[in-house]
Amino acid sequence: MVSTMTVKIIPVLDVMRGLVVHAVEGVREKYRPISNSIICSSPEPRCFIDKLLDMRFDEIYIADLDSIMGVGSNLDVIEYAVKRGFKVFADIGRNGMNRVDEEPLSFVIGTEYLSYPNELSYIRNRVSSLDMVEHGVRFSNTLLPLEKTLNSYKELGCWPKTLLVINLKRVGTMRGFNIEIAEKIRELYRGRLIVGGGIANIEEIKRLDKVGVDGVLIATTLHKGLIKSPYI
Repeated sequence: MVSTMTVKIIPVLDVMRGLVVHAVEGVREKYRPISNSIICSSPEPRCFIDKLLDMRFDEIYIADLDSIMGVGSNLDVIEYAVKRGFKVFADIGRNGMNRVDEEPLSFVIGTEYLSYPNELSYIRNRVSSLDMVEHGVRFSNTLLPLEKTLNSYKELGCWPKTLLVINLKRVGTMRGFNIEIAEKIRELYRGRLIVGGGIANIEEIKRLDKVGVDGVLIATTLHKGLIKSPYI
């Protein structure tokens, strides 16, 4: 049966010290290599990239945690995903601010790397993530209410071309994404909207589809085998 949903499922690979790790609640110091995924028996990133390609995924989000924390780089993993034909959203921390996007590779500029409001212009027409802690948006120098952040984007005209909304506190928990947050953002933002952090099941994705979300980021549900293709 052909899916009538338009929302696209985008796998997430969190890579640290050359291995795929299980990200939970944004506490990066506690991440450990993944050991219970149905996709691959080892945490080797190339295995996951190859298997996800076999599963017909063609977009992927790769968080280079070593680059984000300033202790190394996993650029070879990103380059391998591009070589295999993926469209890649690459989060390499503040380093991404000075990189030029070239299809199929886009660098994600997270709010947690930016000083508010002085550096908001960096996200204009780029790929950016709203790094949220429940209802607050995390910047490098402050935590702001979602409404204030969205108003700043509107007033300054600095909307990104693609907006990723990630609830850091729900990453890896399967506690669900707050639908009301997606609704509030969709009311103001007309670009490509992708959400993630705690996505629990197919029914939740169907509700997000009705809100007008264009894509969802998943990791835990993928490793558990609850979702197996880019469209439901």
